[in-house]
This record gives sequence, C-alpha cells and structure tokens, in this order.
Amino acid sequence: GNANAIPGKGAELSGFYEDDNVSLEDLLRRERIEGVQDYDSNLANHIAKKGSKFKMLDEDEDEAYALGWYEHSEKKMDAKRRDDKKQRQEIRDKQRIQVNLEHCTRCMESKRFGRKDAMISTAQHSYLCFDGMNQCILPGQVFIAPMEHVQAMTDLDETAATEIRNYQKCLVRYFESENPPRGVIFAETAVHRVSRDKALLGAGAHAAIVAYPVEYELLTEARAFWKKAFDEAECEFTTQHRKVIETDAKGVRAKVPKGFPYVHADFAMGGGYAHVVEDSSEFPRDFMQHTVAGMCELTILDRAYAGREDYRQAVADFKKRFCDGGFDWA
Repeated sequence: GNANAIPGKGAELSGFYEDDNVSLEDLLRRERIEGVQDYDSNLANHIAKKGSKFKMLDEDEDEAYALGWYEHSEKKMDAKRRDDKKQRQEIRDKQRIQVNLEHCTRCMESKRFGRKDAMISTAQHSYLCFDGMNQCILPGQVFIAPMEHVQAMTDLDETAATEIRNYQKCLVRYFESENPPRGVIFAETAVHRVSRDKALLGAGAHAAIVAYPVEYELLTEARAFWKKAFDEAECEFTTQHRKVIETDAKGVRAKVPKGFPYVHADFAMGGGYAHVVEDSSEFPRDFMQHTVAGMCELTILDRAYAGREDYRQAVADFKKRFCDGGFDWA
C-alpha cells in the first residue's frame, strides 16, 4: 500500500520504502539480524538535509505522511527504482532456483535425477522409487518422495501428504503379501535444514521416506529398539525437547511442529517414534539407516545387491508385482 509513501508533486505519490510490502514476520526477522533503526538520528539527518526547506506538519495534517522523516535514506526508493530492484531480484531468484534444483537428485526435472529406470510409480504430487543400489541394505528397499522440493513431510500440504500415506499403505500390503511376509519400517530424516527463504529457492535436502522391509517378527521388538536409539541419539545436556515423541497412525505431522529438524520411524503405519534434533551439525547423517542395519544385525557396509545386474532385476521384479498385482493406488 501507499500508507508509508511520501507525497510528491501533484496527485501522484512517490518515495516508496524498500520494506513497504514486506511481511511482519520478515520485518521481525530482519530486525533481529540488523537491529532497530535509530529513528531520532534519521529525523535529525532528514531535517539537516532539507535545511531551510524543512517544514513541520500542521496540526490538521495526517502524520502518516511524515513517517518517512524517521526512515533511513537507504530505505527510501522511488517507484521506478523499486520496480527495477524487484525485477532484478526475481531474475536472481529464478536463476538460483534453477541452480539449486539442478543439483537435487530427487527432483524429477533435475539433470542429476538418474533414477528413471528405478521408478516404480508416479502420482500427481508424489512418487515411489527404488532406492539406489549403493543405498540398499535390504532387498526391496524403496523410498517415497514428494514432487515438490520440500525439506520435510511437515512442510507438505494435505494433498501431497495424503498421496504419500497412500503409498505407505500400499507398501504395507505389498510386503505383508510376500512369502514369507515382511513388515516395513518407514524412516524419515529431516535434520539438515536451511532457512525458509533459502528453501523457497530450492535449497536444502529433498524430503523422502525410506521404506525398509524387515522380517515380520522384528516389528514386535522394533519399538523398543528404536525408542532406545532415539533416547541415546544426543547428549542429555544438549536436549531441550523430549527425547522421544510417540506418534500415532496419523504420522509425524501431528506431533512435530513445522520447521523443526527431526527424525521419525513408523512401524507399518501403526505409529512410531520421532526425535527433535537439537544440534543438526553434530547429528549423524546416516543415523536412521545405521539403526536399521543394527536392528537387522548387518554392518553399515552390507548391501542387498552384489552388482548392477542383480539390482536391475530386483527393480524389474518389484515394479511388475507392485503394479500388476493390484498394489499401486496411483
């Protein structure tokens, strides 16, 4: 709006401020970083600059038009400069988004998305994909990811979150139908997060839930194993939040506030545990996978497939049975 604009000559208003259209949240964030302006000093500088041309407002004049006197000169800019700056910023943002997304291995439009042969199923807002050969510690290990580049499931809108839960339900049925049946542990790592502003430009990790199919009997002892792992994940002196947060069938979105770094394990859609990470810089990046390996009595170096051909055959077999067997909701 023009509430903070300085009236120019004639009917037009000029002298917009650089932060005229900035949200209150962004203004507060900027204030915490830059500090509060010295408004008395700004007014004195304004009067000195105007010299003999300075004139105080009459009693019946709107004080809103004098707000500019208290702003630093660097904050003021005319409409043309403001529009030019906004246009340059938009161009830089688009370029930054393109660069960031091109480096993401889970964005389907990225040049580094080398998973086309491993794709199992796609929906409007999400997809199901076989995990990379070097990442698979268990046969049939897959992951679910949103199409949109977000950092955590807590950042998703309800439509995308519902699609991902649909895939989770399908995977529970799929692995339970095997002979012998297997249970599935869904694990999400949303630890190393970037600021909201950077995330809007495509920075940060791309959220994903990894599905680890385990022996069915292991599900009964998995809860105790993961609760202990989360309880010991960080030093008790650095932990301000509850170490272990119990989640129900609705998942982590109902338990962990948006924007918080966390790890979450769900046991076949029957609830699970989450842990809010206090020190992201010290938290192990592969904590979840290493915990699964420990529970299955594997070393962190063990892999499910001996070579590329075994991996490709496993992908083909999984896709055929998942899609042709009536498990694919999409």
